[in-house]
Amino acid sequence: MNPYSYVKNEPYKLYINGEFIIPEKEETFDVINPVTNEPFAKTYKAGKGEVEMAVKAAREAYDNGPWGKMSAKDRSKLLLKAGKILERRLEEFACIETLECGKLFGSVMNYEGAMCVDAFEYFAGKTRCIEGKVVPIDHNTINFVQWYPHGVVGEILPWNGPFMMGCHKICAILAAGNTAIVKPSSWASLSMLLLAEVFDEAGFPKGVVNVLSGSGAVIGNTLVESPDVDMVAMTGGTDTGKSIIGSSKDTVKEIALELGGKSPNIVFGDVDVDDVVKWARWAFTLNSGQVCVSGTRLILHRSIYEEFLAKLKIEAERMVPGDGFDPKTTLSTLIHKDHASTVWDYIQKGKDEGARLICGGEPYEDENLKKGNFVPVTVFADVTTDMTIFQEEIFGPVLCVTPFDTEEEAIAIANSTKYGLAGGVFTKDIKKGLRVAQAIDGGQIYVNSYFSKGMIESPGTGWRESGLGVAGIQKYMISKTIFVDTEDGSVPY
Repeated sequence: MNPYSYVKNEPYKLYINGEFIIPEKEETFDVINPVTNEPFAKTYKAGKGEVEMAVKAAREAYDNGPWGKMSAKDRSKLLLKAGKILERRLEEFACIETLECGKLFGSVMNYEGAMCVDAFEYFAGKTRCIEGKVVPIDHNTINFVQWYPHGVVGEILPWNGPFMMGCHKICAILAAGNTAIVKPSSWASLSMLLLAEVFDEAGFPKGVVNVLSGSGAVIGNTLVESPDVDMVAMTGGTDTGKSIIGSSKDTVKEIALELGGKSPNIVFGDVDVDDVVKWARWAFTLNSGQVCVSGTRLILHRSIYEEFLAKLKIEAERMVPGDGFDPKTTLSTLIHKDHASTVWDYIQKGKDEGARLICGGEPYEDENLKKGNFVPVTVFADVTTDMTIFQEEIFGPVLCVTPFDTEEEAIAIANSTKYGLAGGVFTKDIKKGLRVAQAIDGGQIYVNSYFSKGMIESPGTGWRESGLGVAGIQKYMISKTIFVDTEDGSVPY
């Protein structure tokens, strides 16, 4: 397999109103392979004019086109058809995602890619199962609650999982009956531009799905400020989310935000250390720590503290950095040199503030690794709650370890940041595990494992500064409650 055989020779086009177009200014930007920091493709950059074209197309498709009048059954069939097309082209998508994001090819092909196909199948079924409820009032009143699509939805995607997250979110948007304008990250645009081809081949009506690559400041701001966009959803950094909230004040549109995290992973002294060390390493090194819910704060019982650290060091140093297409690679590169620079700055802050470095923390000497954005698995021990690396999201393979003595202390340490996204608890005492899971401020908690096994079926919700808005398909819907008076000759008093 030659992954570059899937790369287009010409710049990747925007997709607006059922057509692949070149923007008026014909500006392009390079697509960089983070393993080598060399460009391997180009994509066109949308300007404000193209964003306005996409908004107009999505608005028309929802208000006056066939999509707004289409039955749930027919929308479901289109999603199923698109899923079959994606499944047929899955190797192509996995290669592009690996080239652009530096991921492990096997992981994209067998896990993320499979989850993408599953999203089409799941939401195709969900399309036909959107139910409301009847609320009992009195003998002469029927009150029923129904769920409606918002209309035109702008979806701003992150760079750490554009293929999987994009499929999940777009399928939910469409299953709910909305039209979509999708803005992928400039660091990771190709999988979504390719996905436009899937929707096009499946026969989705014009304007239902639009994909725009380019500047977040131009595309994102236009979507947020446009009165013709009913909702904007974004997955990314907390600061960006706050900016979107501010920009939406004039239109008071629905905003849904999936933001940062600094998730605690509490390990009690009664665990099997050898087993849980593997879970703890997995919790913060998946995709080199570029996962929103990563367990980047290990809160470790003092009775097993040094033993656990010694074994974690061995486990961390077993990881093999390299190209994601190499089957021996277990540690992928970071997405971009600018992001890698930020992670290195945090590592230096950890050293400067007095945390004890257990492993990692120094650049690789290998010449091939130097070309890319590789950061070794780095573990800091004796991290206190006032340290920068404890409080701020690093988004790399960097772990902060803090000791505790009592259950109450562990919970207090876990809840001592501004975030509330996820968390983990490891203990053989299931009562304690559930008790602590309920006490952690976060929208998704794992007990004796780490990471969700039901991302589509049971999505988490961000607490505190980790998010805003509900999760799942109803994130993209709005309720309406209707009261019907069934009594003949009723009067208001």
